[in-house]
Amino acid sequence: MDYHPMFEAIRAGAAVPVDYIKEILTGRDKYQVEIENDIDYILTGRSKVRVFLGQYGLGKTTLARYAEYLAREKGMMISSLAEKDYDTLHKQDEFFRSVMKNMSLVGISGNPLKIFLGAWAERIIEELKDQEIPAEEIMPVKEYLSKRDHYDPGGMFSQFCAAYVVSTAKGETTEEFYAYLVGDSVDKRSMKKRGIYHFLQDDGWNFLRSFTSLMDTLQVPGMVVIMDELESIMNRRRDVRERTFNQLREIIDRLSAGFLQRTYFLWLGTDVWFENKNRGIASYHALYDRMKNITGDDSGKSLILSLKPLELDGFKMLARKLIKLYRECYSFDGGKEIEELLVKSLKQQYTGVDGKIRPTTREVTKLTVEFLDSMRQGRKPESSDKKPVKAVDELW
Repeated sequence: MDYHPMFEAIRAGAAVPVDYIKEILTGRDKYQVEIENDIDYILTGRSKVRVFLGQYGLGKTTLARYAEYLAREKGMMISSLAEKDYDTLHKQDEFFRSVMKNMSLVGISGNPLKIFLGAWAERIIEELKDQEIPAEEIMPVKEYLSKRDHYDPGGMFSQFCAAYVVSTAKGETTEEFYAYLVGDSVDKRSMKKRGIYHFLQDDGWNFLRSFTSLMDTLQVPGMVVIMDELESIMNRRRDVRERTFNQLREIIDRLSAGFLQRTYFLWLGTDVWFENKNRGIASYHALYDRMKNITGDDSGKSLILSLKPLELDGFKMLARKLIKLYRECYSFDGGKEIEELLVKSLKQQYTGVDGKIRPTTREVTKLTVEFLDSMRQGRKPESSDKKPVKAVDELW
């Protein structure tokens, strides 16, 4: 495996590509197991919220990308939201749009919905031909779909699916259908002529529920919605912030009630975001109480997992793994003492006045690569006089 992209991302302070996540996820076994159990739970047809709390650099985003890695292995769709999406998170229709716009799937460039819909429609048309059912007539197509396995005839998108198949069979453009599905502006009169009367502006939550039902029709096993940098909500106006917190509360309530199918919400934020009584979750008791007291599934465990800094042994494991991969990537062998020198450098830079070493996972990763680069280039790595590596928010 070519590890150059991974090391270049670490040097640049960019997100490590998903393909390399398993290589650098060291010392977080219990969190990995929880994510694996969560994904298995979602694939049974149920939905769940999982929350990771921790200071910057402890690996929240890396764990989220591990969830993305697992989801892609299972053929699930992934939607990744971040700060840019939270200005309008409190609005039902905008929340749905954000989920749809940020959708991705491994091996597919851009949003995968068009490809899924196109492949599904072609498959249905072949089935209709075999059954000698006219694929260009809406009523027989709708009737056929209503009797088909894994299809919800009473769903909001039942007429949409039938109209999509008919348009595909006629060789017509389906751009308007795609725009409708992701919540873009469409000509309502044109849609109503096709028998479609439900629109996103009227009911965002039911649109999302119907989409999770549609996933089953398209043979997509589930969806992971990653919501990173949720602490940025604290910077919104009070009215927007409170309406956003109410939206998060509603997500928990609806998932607990089984409103959505096969959907995994992964929330990432800092401890301050959760505990701050003025601008954080603690200022909105309805959400705070639910996050603290609701388990989110039948395991009996809290939906919140708080990340703690790795102990020295954990950092040694991570450094040792990076040294091994670096050696493979650059054919560089710094000698047996390289690990000892690196640990010494870590201790010099990150040992507090109480004698405890407290670097974040991000800092250890970046420092290790900088250390190895210096040795490979024949330069003596800096140690005691070097300032700690700055945290880069987008890396982990």
